[in-house]
Amino acid sequence: MDELLPMPQVVLKAQRLLIDPNSGFDELSNIIETDQEITRNILNVANSAYYSLKNRVCSVRQASLMLGLDVIAEIIMAAATSTLFGKSLAAYGFNPRGLWQHSLSTALSSRKIAEALRPSLANEAFLCGLFHDVGKLILDQHIFSRNDAFKEFLGDSKDPHFKAERQILGFDHAEVTSEMCKKWKFPKAVTSAIRHHHHLNPDHEDDLALILYAADNLTRMNANDNGTGNLPDEIVDMVIELLALGEDSLSRIMREVNESVGQIENEIFGTA
Repeated sequence: MDELLPMPQVVLKAQRLLIDPNSGFDELSNIIETDQEITRNILNVANSAYYSLKNRVCSVRQASLMLGLDVIAEIIMAAATSTLFGKSLAAYGFNPRGLWQHSLSTALSSRKIAEALRPSLANEAFLCGLFHDVGKLILDQHIFSRNDAFKEFLGDSKDPHFKAERQILGFDHAEVTSEMCKKWKFPKAVTSAIRHHHHLNPDHEDDLALILYAADNLTRMNANDNGTGNLPDEIVDMVIELLALGEDSLSRIMREVNESVGQIENEIFGTA
């Protein structure tokens, strides 16, 4: 954990802005305005077709007025984490940007689910989705060095990777992610939801963890997601039950999230 790059301060400030209704834009402005790359990404995404603004915005402050501070915070985190999450993870089968794409997809899915089920949790749900797999950055090299043991454990089964992690390492990436979020002083509700999102049943009391569980697996069910493979039927059935949505609605959410990720990626990297 100590070897992982520290979270950029602008991201930490953005996450506090996202969940603290008493925060204001001035808390971010000094950092944003002195970082040309962040400013460029905010303006590119804000002016993209994704937000459909009638008039082009030319400053971050103008963008915040047009889109709201919540949206600006999300753009900042999506752009900044594209670098932090931007390396290949051989053990998990992620190409460069793969983890970032999966994380952003899960964040957007989490927000959509929360808006439908528990609107008051929408911002925290986005935060959970974006950071829920940070532990994979730490564990990848250790899993890769034990590749034979993982292959033997998993075989041809559809068992999720975290079961092999717990069996072979003694802990899983959700636990490691939770510890990282504590170091970054993320809200306890977010840290707890991330810690438990792989170990749930429909009667679990933690709504935020349920939302993250559903969004993570919905993203993994998406054919355009990178490197996660098929899911056991019982998980698919549980996600459908949790969301109480028909196949058409699920397909619509996945299609909208795919389009959103593609548009955001295009504005940040210049190519979808």
